[in-house]
Amino acid sequence: MKTVHLKLLFPRNWYHARKLKIYADGKKLTWIMHNQTIEIQIPEDIKSLQWKLDYFKNTIALPYNEKSIYILLFMNVGNGILQLYLKTLKRKCIQGKIVSQEEFENSTSTTIYQNNQEWLPIARLDKSILFIGLLIGIISLVYAVFMQTEWRDVVFLLGGGTILSFLILIFEKDRVVLGEYKNRMWASIGCFILTIFLIPTPDFAIQMLLIILTISFTLRFILQIQKLDAK
Repeated sequence: MKTVHLKLLFPRNWYHARKLKIYADGKKLTWIMHNQTIEIQIPEDIKSLQWKLDYFKNTIALPYNEKSIYILLFMNVGNGILQLYLKTLKRKCIQGKIVSQEEFENSTSTTIYQNNQEWLPIARLDKSILFIGLLIGIISLVYAVFMQTEWRDVVFLLGGGTILSFLILIFEKDRVVLGEYKNRMWASIGCFILTIFLIPTPDFAIQMLLIILTISFTLRFILQIQKLDAK
């Protein structure tokens, strides 16, 4: 008999409540969940292990001459937002890797997936973009408080959410995930545009102010992303 040690690590909060089923020679041996470590005994003649979860299915060959084998199970999600979702469409997305005992014991979701995310250090954030966005949020919030309009509640929520989002980025002490930063910025632009449409025509001056600030925000953000992608 030989001993196989298994550890399963999923990214983000995906599949944390699901069981990955482990098979050998077509027979179910056990199951494992996220952040769980298990140990199984298998006959010497077993040449591989298989696992299944929904449409995910994969296998790993086992070395012949080792009595104790350590295997990390993880999702190959690639780099960037696009690959993150495209690769999860592949049947063999959940992969296995034979590692040393030390690497097995020290591996966490952070160590496994840190190389799959591109980080934007806080020092490289364009603070002017964040302050423009914060200004738009403040104007929207103040407008919603003092003006009695049909959509004032929605404008209030959009303004308040924008302020909170940008304050988090401004006071972020650690690094920021570049993909999430881009998504947050595009979502903010969508909120700005919606706010502009929700402000009634009689308040033309406020609309024009928000349009000018939104255009400035969008152009500076696009320019920043082009510079970051060029590096």
